[in-house]
Amino acid sequence: MLNRKFLWILSITFIALVGMRFNISLLAWVMFVPLLLLVRETKSKKSWFLIFALMQFSYFLQISKIITDPMPMVMALLFSVPMALGAWIVLWIFEKVRRRIGDTIGIFFFASMMSVLEWITYSTTEFGSWGSMTYTQLDDLAFLQLSSLFGITFGSFFIYLSSAFIAVFIVNKDTTPFIKPAIITSVIFLLFYSYGVIRVENGLSKGEHVLVAGISSNMQITPQKIPEKRYLQNGTNILIKKTKVAIDRGAKLIAWNEGATIIFKEDEDTFIEQVQIISSLNNVDLVIAYIVPVDGIKKFENKYLFISQGKILDEYFKYHPVPGEPAVKGTKFAKVASLEYANVSGAICYDFDFPVLGRELAKKEIDIAVVPSSDWRGIDPIHGQMAMVRAIEGGYSLLRPVRGATSYAFDGYGNIRASMNYFEENDRIMMASLPTRKIWTLYGVVGDIFPFFLTLFMVLIGIRFYVKKRN
Repeated sequence: MLNRKFLWILSITFIALVGMRFNISLLAWVMFVPLLLLVRETKSKKSWFLIFALMQFSYFLQISKIITDPMPMVMALLFSVPMALGAWIVLWIFEKVRRRIGDTIGIFFFASMMSVLEWITYSTTEFGSWGSMTYTQLDDLAFLQLSSLFGITFGSFFIYLSSAFIAVFIVNKDTTPFIKPAIITSVIFLLFYSYGVIRVENGLSKGEHVLVAGISSNMQITPQKIPEKRYLQNGTNILIKKTKVAIDRGAKLIAWNEGATIIFKEDEDTFIEQVQIISSLNNVDLVIAYIVPVDGIKKFENKYLFISQGKILDEYFKYHPVPGEPAVKGTKFAKVASLEYANVSGAICYDFDFPVLGRELAKKEIDIAVVPSSDWRGIDPIHGQMAMVRAIEGGYSLLRPVRGATSYAFDGYGNIRASMNYFEENDRIMMASLPTRKIWTLYGVVGDIFPFFLTLFMVLIGIRFYVKKRN
């Protein structure tokens, strides 16, 4: 057995360096090895508490990598505490069960529990899918294609398996019982990865395209206070001018970033009429995202209007406000606009951290998703790439204009059709040609069936554990 102090250092290092910014993707495949080795000899309550403290510190370091101005460091705790707690509970249950069922089944039990934890987190809480191990591989487009089959938990499952297999090979002198399962698992993974490679290589979106534009606001709008009205009016006029520039460049569908401006309630009707006229006169479709104060900065509407040929097709309120965001919570998903060139719908920023919402849009057979967003430097370009995974899962194109980070346009394979860096010198008008026909995906049909079957497997293991305990 390796020295425990050394394992402690490795655990902290691996967790801190994996995920978020400065992610070392290769380390994700061994991230849990030190922890799995540590818990094998952890028995007393004090030792388990020390493991808990270790994980809290490690996950705090991991999340703190994305904390940059204007985000306060306390926000790291908002996500790191529940993430570490969830993983610690899984490790505690796993080790308790493993000691009775053995290492061979234990390998798959661990990977199943961690994958199901991801599923439960993004399906039942407001923390979304930030902890998914699939996101540690955002630069590997072939790997991400696995999400088009069974969602992000499918790719994560193989990453967790890697750590579990390596741990048992390290700790057991007789590794014979694990060789065959390791080979079979590796072959299965390579087959699915090959599917991903082939899918990317043949991922040419045939058929018609539409020219779209994403507009990023110059205004600095922060949660601290509402800017002066003159500043907002000037910024709104600039957004209108940029919209007209995008129209002159041939854009058929134009979207502003999340909360591109602030419109006071008494001015909203006049503002809406202005953008309706632009849409009607130029025969263009507009997704206009803005904020309407309800009680100053203490409560506000974070929404967009979908306007087509002068008509309002949808008024969408952010369905998943970020924890702590005092926005009026939306009560329904965005409507689908059946336009002459495509079925179009959308969401707002943090909404697309939830695969359930992205899958609902896929079930409605949309061709293009428009997701106005607002980020900060610490999650650039990670957050945009996370949204890209929703496009791969659902097989639709994605337009994501952003303030404070990189704006993207993706096709349904995750290929970048256009990008625009917020921090570089540009006019903050991103033009892109997007495919207008949805790509069929298995995940769009079966949804999260994979973690459901993993849950059934865990139940069977639980029954076996209970029987052995009684005997």
